[in-house]
Amino acid sequence: MDMKRQPIIHCITNYVAMNFTANAILAVGARPLMSFCPDEMDEIVAGSDALLVNIGCLDHQQIEAMKLAVEAAARYGRPWVLDPVGAQFTKLRHDTCRQLIGINPPAIIKGNTSEIAALSGTIQGLDSVVVTTGPTDIIAHQSRRAEVSLGDPIMTRVTAMGCAAGGILAAAAATASDPFEAAVNAMTLIGKAGRAATRHSKGTASFKNEFIDELYRQSTTIISGH
Repeated sequence: MDMKRQPIIHCITNYVAMNFTANAILAVGARPLMSFCPDEMDEIVAGSDALLVNIGCLDHQQIEAMKLAVEAAARYGRPWVLDPVGAQFTKLRHDTCRQLIGINPPAIIKGNTSEIAALSGTIQGLDSVVVTTGPTDIIAHQSRRAEVSLGDPIMTRVTAMGCAAGGILAAAAATASDPFEAAVNAMTLIGKAGRAATRHSKGTASFKNEFIDELYRQSTTIISGH
């Protein structure tokens, strides 16, 4: 693959998930870049093709970096994905998501049913694709709706699967003209890779490696132009 055509995905993400997310992004043909330093947010977003913001391990420096990054995404026209991890649990998490959305609405918001419900008042009416994950993933944008019933229950017992999904969504959105189609393609790929990985794995540890392998094998069309 031509390295010059591989989109760069800037990830402000959960420390627990960084390695797995980076490997998932690489597997689908993009390049991850992880930074939390507020001083370099403008330059990094300017040089990236998409941004992932995952609020899994919040601290005040991260929140500052997130705000600067989504401001820069608006300035440079970069799509960004919000993963509102635990937005229903604390006021800080909920308020941070509201503030980020208020600065620059994301192209895609991905969360489980509780996370999306917690933000329902904030995201109602936004021109954002909303991905609600579960046994059946629901992708919605205005009047469009798609459902993806793939994957396997083992995926709920492996750390960072949801976080990696956010990275894959950002990679799909990086070169796509239609965020809805990008999200449908990304969630379909994740489900198919998860189902295939289950057949080859012996348990949760081997599943993670098999999942990355399946992403690599099946991701030939996830990024536009490849």
